[in-house]
Formats: sequence, structure tokens, C-alpha cells
Amino acid sequence: MSYTYKVKKEAKEMTNYEPVETVQDVLKYPIHSCRERGIKKQTMERFGVRAALSEVDGKTVTAYYFPSTDNRGEVTGFMKQDLTKPKDERGHWTAVGKVSINNKLFGQDVAESVKRKHVNFTVTEGQWDCLSVYQAQLQSLEGTKFEGQEPFVVSIPLGTKNATEALLHNNNFVKSFESMTIFFDDDFATPSEIKKGILRGKEAREAVAAAFIGEVKLFSVQPLHGYKDASDYLQDKKGVFSDLNAAQNDLARLVQFERKPLVTEKIVQVSDISLEDLKAPIPQGISIKSFPKLDEMLYGWRTGELTVVTARSGAGKTTGLTKIAEDALDQGERLGLIYLEEKNKQTLQRFIASQLKVSYKKFKRNPLSVATSEQIDEVYNRLVEERQLVMLNHFGSMPIKDLMAKIKHMYFVEGCRYCLIDHLSMVISGSDVADERKEIDIVMTEIAAFCAANDVAVMLVVHLNRQGSNAVQPPKGKEDEPFWVQVTKETMRGSGSLEQIAWNVLGLEQEILPDRKRGRVRWVVLKNREGGDLGVADTFTMNDTDWTVNLFEDDDYSVNTVNPDVTQAAQVAFAPPKCLSDEDVDDVPF
Repeated sequence: MSYTYKVKKEAKEMTNYEPVETVQDVLKYPIHSCRERGIKKQTMERFGVRAALSEVDGKTVTAYYFPSTDNRGEVTGFMKQDLTKPKDERGHWTAVGKVSINNKLFGQDVAESVKRKHVNFTVTEGQWDCLSVYQAQLQSLEGTKFEGQEPFVVSIPLGTKNATEALLHNNNFVKSFESMTIFFDDDFATPSEIKKGILRGKEAREAVAAAFIGEVKLFSVQPLHGYKDASDYLQDKKGVFSDLNAAQNDLARLVQFERKPLVTEKIVQVSDISLEDLKAPIPQGISIKSFPKLDEMLYGWRTGELTVVTARSGAGKTTGLTKIAEDALDQGERLGLIYLEEKNKQTLQRFIASQLKVSYKKFKRNPLSVATSEQIDEVYNRLVEERQLVMLNHFGSMPIKDLMAKIKHMYFVEGCRYCLIDHLSMVISGSDVADERKEIDIVMTEIAAFCAANDVAVMLVVHLNRQGSNAVQPPKGKEDEPFWVQVTKETMRGSGSLEQIAWNVLGLEQEILPDRKRGRVRWVVLKNREGGDLGVADTFTMNDTDWTVNLFEDDDYSVNTVNPDVTQAAQVAFAPPKCLSDEDVDDVPF
């Protein structure tokens, strides 16, 4: 080892001196795992973290060294953690060589070496946190189709005070990603620290967010279980987890599925909005080919929007949505289905029947009565191979937090930009709360925020309230004529929240025939935030023989229309047609 020497301040004599390490010295040090923090040697090697060993036994680690590289990727210095000095003592953290906020972020060289689309990266407060998140995410992918893919994780090099400046210096790196997840310590600065200009995790997170709002999508992660940061998870001093693997899986789940959009207000000048954006037409979503008028009014099924669909019982919501879903699949989109009142087998049968253009009801009862085994095999194998359809294996009610976790899994892990949820009432029924409207507010806000932040499209089925579900009589004096039963925004369960938060609100209205059978169905646009067009879209039935949509000419919306809101309680309900069983009610009128 080559030494240079500096005289200690408290000593005048040259006999008191200490060695000063150089970068070249540290580069010769070995690489070791850090068992007490749960960090494996492979992770330390990937990030170039080195260790000094005790001169006494040659085994005990006395210090760790975290490299700092310049814009060319050359190591200019190391952040040294001296384990021989207490955590709160001066000298526990020092620098060897040049460590600057103008250098790259810790772990940036690793991230830049990954040749994959830059979607999201996580920035942590400290180097140990960076190693912990990286290792946890890497391990969580083992045994999946993503095994071997490295996560993008970096750390600010010199603490929270300089977090914003360090990230801004590496602005090109930050902006090469679609989104940034900020995972800083869950703590506040004390009043005395604030006076000194010291920032803690929460203040630093807000400062970084304010600097990058509008540049990248922003998310934040807050640790759970009473832990302060990511490193605490793998150390697990509270004994929360059974072993290291369990701790890593929980940390990976936290970063991947529990991150929340970080919204910071920004003052916008006219110049911040480009002329190109002003002159651009409304972006078109994927085509809703089965329902061309609905497609025209909504500008397709657009990402970034939450669309609510409502209808009376038996109006064919599931069937209508299946056709929209099929349109998405035909255009190569990956689709997530969360059907809480239908088993996965039935859902898959719907899609196979639709692909084969045969009656779903007949296919469900006996598939081989309407299709050959070879035909079914071909469609099934194609769906397996293309992996476009992702279903949730769940039946019945579901808490809100679990629903959000599943939606996030559909997007972040399975890559589904489009998602269908049927239905909201099942989610609310699984919540142990007295205020249903408040619970609807919560779930709607979370889903809408997730859609906007991640450019995801969600179509959510909502049932009508008790008033809207009441059956009605035909208009007076027109008992022998068919009539439509109108659906309004006001008849939706939790209507206030739904109307305000949803981007679009669609209704499916039933036609009731004089013989009490159900006739046609029509899509009605009740809210259209982007396009503005409201009213009747497509009027249709389903051909039960070949599973195709039969479209009709537009009807006058005002003629022979009954609104459940204005009916009298004494009115007698129309009974469902005798030819239909309870099992078929969701397929009515198809």
C-alpha cells in the first residue's frame, strides 16, 4: 500500500500521523458479501463495492467503499463507511479521492449497461438502500419469464441535501426513463436541521418532485412495517419475515406494486405548452370495431382514462364488454380481466366462442356441440402462445387495496395497458366500512390516478342503485309498443363520485317488447370528457348463432323512453321472459 500522510490537528509533532488511502489503493481491495445487511457478494460485485479487512484476523470487514464515477465512467473516488467508528461519530462516512454531486449517481453505470427499454427506475437515499432494492427485485424475478432482467436502481451519492442537484446534473439519464420512483427514508428534518438547510427523506422527496414535475412521471414509495428505509427490510431486526427471501420478496412487492403517483403542483406558463400540442388533434385510442358509433364518439378506447359502464340487470354488460375486449385483442393489445362474478373457465369460454363465431350459451353447455375439438384446440393454443389475455384467479368480493395490487400487477408485471373490471359493487361489498360513498370515492380516485399516471385504460362496470334498478312500466297509452328503459348518471351506485372522477360514463339501455321480452340494446354516452359528444351510440343485438353484432339504425332517444327516476312505486315490474333461466340473465338480450 502506498501512503501519504497528513498531520493530525491536535498534534504538532510529526510522530502523530495517519495514512490517507488513494483510489488506486481501494481498487485493490477485495469484494465481500455483507451478511448483516443481507447483501450477496454478486450484488456487491455488480456495483463495484469493495471492503477493507482487519489487520488482526484478515477476515473481519472494517470498512466498505462505494465507487463514484465521472461522466466517462472512470472511478474518481469512493464513499467510505468506516465500521470501526460509531454511526453517529464524525468519520463514520468519509471520502476517498473525489466524490462529487457532479459525478454520476451511484449505480448509474450499472443501469446504463442494461440494454432494455427504459421504463422506470428507482432512486434511493443511500447506497445500501440501492443495493437492497436491486437485489430484492432481481431475486423476485427468479422462476418467472423475466428472470435475468436487471432492475434499474440508483442512489444519490452525497445525501438528501444535494439530492435535487445530483439528479439535475444527470438530467439526461433521468429523462431517458418514462418514470422515476423516489424511495427515500420515511423521516422529517427537525426544526434545528431545517434552519441549517438539512433535508430528510420526506422533504428531499418533495424537492426532487418539484424539480422534475412534467419531465418524467413521478412515483413514491414509503416503507412499511415500521422500517425506515429499504435496507431495514433485509436486515429485518424486528423479525417481520421468516427469512431473507421473504424479506426480499416483500421489498420487491413494495417497490413494484405499492408505489403511488407523486403529484406536485406546478405553475404553468403559456410558453410551457407547445404550439405542436395545441394544433394536434385528439389522440385516437384503439378502435372499438364492434361498435363504430361508440368508437367515433369516444375517439376509440383511450389509455390514461377510466371509463365507467353501467346498466340494469340482464342488459348484457358482460357480453358487450367481451366484444370490446375482443376488439383490443385483435389489435394486438395485452388485456387484463378482473371478473369478480365469473369463473376463469367461463370467461375463457366466452372468448373462444367469440373467436369461433358460435353461440356462447351453446358452447358453455356443450362445447363439442358447436365446434370440433381441433377448432377449440387451435384457438386455445393461439391464446396461450400470444399471451394477450391475462385473467385474475379470484371469485367474489375483494378489498380495495387488493384490487389495486392486482391492477398494478396486471400492468407492471404482465404488461397489460388495458383492463376490464366487473364489477365495482363486489369490491365495495368486501370492505368493512359504514360509509359506502366514501369507499367508492377512494377506489375511484385510486384507479383514476393510476390510469392517468401510467397511461393505462380501465373499463369499470358499476351497478345501478336501488332506484335505478327498479323495473318500470311502459309509457302511458303506449302499452302495446316497445319502449326503452333509460339509464342516467344519477342512477349509478355512488353516482356523485363516479360522475366526477370517471373520464367517460357509458350506459347500456334495454328495449322492452310488448310481450315482455327484451329486445335490442343500445350504448348511450352519458359523459365524454374529451370528445364531448353525448347520447345514443350503437343500437344492436347479438346473433346467437355466430356471435356477431347486429347493428341497427339510430333511434330517437326521446321517443318511448322511460326513466326509472320518475316512475311511481306502485308500478308493476315487467317479468323476465319465461324462456330465460337465471343462468342466462347476463346474456340477455343476446
